[in-house]
Amino acid sequence: MEYADNGDVFQKICEHQNAGSFMKEKVVWKILIQSVRGLKALHDLRILHRDMKSANIFLHKDYTAKLGDLNVSKVAKKGLLYTQTGTPYYASPEVWKDQPYDNKSDIWSLGCVIYEMCALVPPFRADDMNGLFKRVLKGSYPQIPSHYSMEIRSVIKSLIQVNPASRPNTDQILEMPIVLKRIKKYFKDEIMPSGGSGSLGREGPAESEAELLKTIKFSKNLFKLKLPQATYE
Repeated sequence: MEYADNGDVFQKICEHQNAGSFMKEKVVWKILIQSVRGLKALHDLRILHRDMKSANIFLHKDYTAKLGDLNVSKVAKKGLLYTQTGTPYYASPEVWKDQPYDNKSDIWSLGCVIYEMCALVPPFRADDMNGLFKRVLKGSYPQIPSHYSMEIRSVIKSLIQVNPASRPNTDQILEMPIVLKRIKKYFKDEIMPSGGSGSLGREGPAESEAELLKTIKFSKNLFKLKLPQATYE
């Protein structure tokens, strides 16, 4: 298991809240791009994360970002899921309304995370669940602090769209000129594939799945584990 020696994004947000400071825009862009790439790897395999939030993006000292906590992830074999899950502050309107949803729900949640990195609070807040439900369905939120660029505002706006069809997918995000500009600026040492400007490769689903499965490790004592007895009837 890989150790994230710089905590997670939520911890960084709390540190800035306590210090009365804000995240540097460079850091926001770097985490944004890496998070989109992480979601792309999942979505290409038809896997939905379903719990995208700041506490589930883990960081290394150099601000390499990794998505984690896939406990509620699920393969969308037919493209849509119905189970209501995730964290309320980041849940998409379609999840709130208990409607079928797809990978665009992860995109909404990512937009909420990017907003939170800038504003240090989630975009939708309320005193109770019903109030939060209404705010999410309305889709309007306060502007992020004025010292952030119009470009980061534009990305946030494109991700937090009430209509899922209006949200870009991961490939479209990585192909945005304003995102490409930051990829070239902050990840210039990477060797970019000739067929794509923002992604890390164009492997087919079978090759990607094989690589992903290699990362799954099982304990040698897996089949010796004894589960506790159920305490309910």
